[in-house]
Amino acid sequence: MSRGHKRTREEAIAEKIAEFLSDLRLDLDLIGLYLGRYVRITVWKRLEHIYEVAKHYREKEDNIEEHYEYIRQINQ
Repeated sequence: MSRGHKRTREEAIAEKIAEFLSDLRLDLDLIGLYLGRYVRITVWKRLEHIYEVAKHYREKEDNIEEHYEYIRQINQ
């Protein structure tokens, strides 16, 4: 992390999600079962959006300026 970089809430949450999913002791099938029981379609759509943004970023990983421009355009 560069000096002067302020860690956002979203960055902290993304790190926690990555930490949880990296734990090989977790049974992802059971997590899916419980999510299927307890979450609404809105949560699924939000997870799908997170996946699509992550996929887009991975494909364009070398272009960090494009990533920041995408973030600036989200609220417009």
